[in-house]
Amino acid sequence: MASGAFASISTLEFRHTDYTLEQAEAANDAFDLAVKQFLREWIEQGTVSTKSLEESDDVEEFIEHGALRSFFKYRDDAFERLLEHEPIASHLLRPIDEVYFLGDAYEPLLAKFEKRIYNIAAQREHLEVPFRYSPPSRQGTHGDTIQLIDTSDGQPREDIGVYFGTRRSDETALAILAHQLRWEAMAASEMPTHVITEGYMHDSLQRVRTLTEQLGEQGNTQPHCFVIQRRHAADDRHLGAALLIMDPQQPALPQRIIFCDTLKPGQQPPWWNKFKHKIDVAFPQPDGHAPASDRLEDGAVKLQRLHDGVPVRHQDIDCAFYTASMGRALIQLVKADADLILYGSIDAIVDQMTARMPEYYEQPNQPKEPEVVRKVNVIRRWNTGWQALKNLMQNRLTDLVTQLSVSSEQALEYS
Repeated sequence: MASGAFASISTLEFRHTDYTLEQAEAANDAFDLAVKQFLREWIEQGTVSTKSLEESDDVEEFIEHGALRSFFKYRDDAFERLLEHEPIASHLLRPIDEVYFLGDAYEPLLAKFEKRIYNIAAQREHLEVPFRYSPPSRQGTHGDTIQLIDTSDGQPREDIGVYFGTRRSDETALAILAHQLRWEAMAASEMPTHVITEGYMHDSLQRVRTLTEQLGEQGNTQPHCFVIQRRHAADDRHLGAALLIMDPQQPALPQRIIFCDTLKPGQQPPWWNKFKHKIDVAFPQPDGHAPASDRLEDGAVKLQRLHDGVPVRHQDIDCAFYTASMGRALIQLVKADADLILYGSIDAIVDQMTARMPEYYEQPNQPKEPEVVRKVNVIRRWNTGWQALKNLMQNRLTDLVTQLSVSSEQALEYS
């Protein structure tokens, strides 16, 4: 899921209709049985008694309800241990064409214990599987998701946190996207390119200036490109992308500043003055000189849908994926045509940027139909969770290799 992940996603077909409800239910039932057997064996090992875990004399009832949460409570490596069990890992890591999606909300049909695993794991740092868990306020005693009811009419209440397709990108998802962008920028380029994803947008701009000052102190003279993907601010969870061209010998003033938002309302965007202020704080100019923000150019695209009049389950909370694609396209464009990035018009840059976003655009500046875009984002949401699980497995393997290496070294010391 590195740079190839961006390119390959445009060729994926959303084939959930080929996977039947009956197949999904059978797979889910098998998964639940596998987890319960895993928990039964854990209890039989006598690590702790059911009595000490929960005051219950009925082992099967304990397995059905509280055992999974207790397993996570008593084992720091609970998730990793589950992923070492092949029937469990293969289900959690199944590809999207082995997932059945319900209704027009594209809600994946997950097994009961699968939901519990995601929910309970998300309460531990670095164990979130993006988009697959409910917030703690929506979790019951055993890790089941609770559906809130509107007291006025007794109907289930819709909100963003309920649906797979509208849950916000967490830090794990953003870290995965950042890794993909950095991988894209690693290839040799005429103009060195750096990816910045630290903090909020203000912090990222400050980071650009600090790195540019360091490059100048090291004697660098050629222009450097910085691509940013970050949230706007603590009170604004929307994400934006930005591109800055910096001269290491003049770190106090960017040569070029392009901000790429995912919404283009048709007039001056609402973020314009706020972002100009962030630029001028990061790059203050002497009295009598034009502010750095005068160099700001609008590279926004009309891609993300506004929420007015849209049902909650259809709201577009996918700015993380849009901005990651824009960042990847800008990095590619720097490699392909550095002169365009340095001197070309903003319109030409946006044309070439969108031409490198085949997951969302039919051709330059012509986005695909909203329904197609939505399906692409469902794919990206599922695959981001898949990558998080793969990372967890790889980290576990690395830890085991390290432990074996240390044990071997200790054995040699005493031999």
